Amino acid sequence: MSDGIDFANDVGQPRTHMTLRLIAQDPSVLGEDQQILTAQVRVPWSRTEVGPRGARLHVVDYDTATGTYYKHPAIPSEDPFADASDAQLKRERAFHAQQVYGTAARTLAAFETALGRRLPWGFANHQLALVPHAFAEANAYYSREDGALLFGYVPADADREAVYTCLSHDVVVHETTHAVLDGLRRRYLEPALPDQAAFHEGFADIVALLSVFSMRPVIERALGQADKNGRIKRARVEPAALRQNVLAKVAEQIGGVLTQGRGALRESARKPPPADWAKKPEFDEPHRRGEVLVAVTFELLVEIWWKRLQPLLSRPNASDGDGRGVTVDRARAAEEGARAASQLLTMLIRGLDYLPPVEFDYGDLLNAVLLADAEVVPDDDLGYRDLLIERFEAAGIRLPQNRVTDVLTAQPPPHYLGINFAGLRSDRDEVFRFLWLNARGLDIPTNYYTVIESVLPTQRIGPDGLVVPESVATYLQMVNMTAREFTDESGLELPSGVDPGTSVQLFGGGTLVFDQFGRLKLHIFKPLTDWDRQLRRLDYLAKTGRRDAQQRLGFSEGTARGQAFARLHSSDLSSGEAW
Repeated sequence: MSDGIDFANDVGQPRTHMTLRLIAQDPSVLGEDQQILTAQVRVPWSRTEVGPRGARLHVVDYDTATGTYYKHPAIPSEDPFADASDAQLKRERAFHAQQVYGTAARTLAAFETALGRRLPWGFANHQLALVPHAFAEANAYYSREDGALLFGYVPADADREAVYTCLSHDVVVHETTHAVLDGLRRRYLEPALPDQAAFHEGFADIVALLSVFSMRPVIERALGQADKNGRIKRARVEPAALRQNVLAKVAEQIGGVLTQGRGALRESARKPPPADWAKKPEFDEPHRRGEVLVAVTFELLVEIWWKRLQPLLSRPNASDGDGRGVTVDRARAAEEGARAASQLLTMLIRGLDYLPPVEFDYGDLLNAVLLADAEVVPDDDLGYRDLLIERFEAAGIRLPQNRVTDVLTAQPPPHYLGINFAGLRSDRDEVFRFLWLNARGLDIPTNYYTVIESVLPTQRIGPDGLVVPESVATYLQMVNMTAREFTDESGLELPSGVDPGTSVQLFGGGTLVFDQFGRLKLHIFKPLTDWDRQLRRLDYLAKTGRRDAQQRLGFSEGTARGQAFARLHSSDLSSGEAW
């Protein structure tokens, strides 16, 4: 049909996935055939219309620099670019639309599969707009106010071809992750301690990195040329080689077409941050601080990949003399690397539900991933959770204390009198009734503004096929007061530079995890009355000038929240900075 709707295909050929050819990194990265490195990837199927436009994503190809709007056809059952040349991939706007749609859909699916439910966006629309040629600038960012991912480009000139951010796989994944995180924890855009902004940047880089590594062609290329039997030397998959050659090589190439190498990913691959990074002022900058999380992830990926390679490495082959292979099949080694990346990504994403809704710090992520993994995989036979603790602690990030209550073993147990258990899986008012009834036992002060922000059911599937149904609710507490009232309430002295008449906004909150029977089992919290944390936050906001237009602290940073990512990602071709 002319409008791109094919209802006959919907009925006659039901599918769960479609296979699309996507650029695996960016157009500057070539495969062994010296053509752009691409991969055939499975993307969740959706009926699409002109745009292409599906149930959750809508490509809007409007070029503000030229004032031109392009309509692209719905994604057909057969990929029209399966055999396209490099020139077509670079030139054809229809492929640009397929690249952003397919990559964003694959990223969203990774989150929804790990969390076991459909995820909401952080704005009042069901469809995230993807704008592949939004402006003539080397930048890309997520805008909550526009409900869109906006990708810039650099027009061609006499010295170089046009550069399109929408063709960089990791850039699309990074920005899609920002949109997903905003829907999961929308309060993480509030002014807070530096870990919170850094988490958005660091986690988006991690998802981009692991998404790229989950495609086998990328790893095969990074492992180097195989012999005529498809084998490579064992030395190439030793941890030191994986760390210094394979991961570093891929990390340096990610996004390199725009900024001569992504600084944070490149440096994280080659060396970890200094032991005293938290005390260094330069690590207050979100990208630099996010590098700490990326460095931890690199180490975890190496360790998990190495563990998965052991059965393969212990097999004898024709060239060994001691029962241990001195060469390894490159395709199998790459497959284990891709599985390690997917496994690690799933572990990290599962932890998102167990984060507090406000005032994030890096210890919260460690805590959340451990809690979520223990629910799905009670028996950690391979020691992944111990490995997680070791790697985080090596980076100076320790498991926080007194932030989680195991409610199932707490005494006295919660009260459920008059509570509708089914409502605890979906009804904000029912969860508030439960919270109000048990506020004292949960140590939640009710003299502050309190609201249930979300109640979401989830079903996670463990490696043994065990289904773990839960519902996860988040509550927010907030108070506005003057700095003088803060000192009266807390008994603490104000930070230097904060006038007693300054208006301040303080946050607290928590996450309530209910089991399949509606019983509360975990309470993960950041109390509003943690005055020491509130003082650190006010001190940080004051020292770094994070005030709104009325010079208030904690309300906003003086600009539209949706533009936060545009400022973070502002770049040029010579800056060396990246998303």
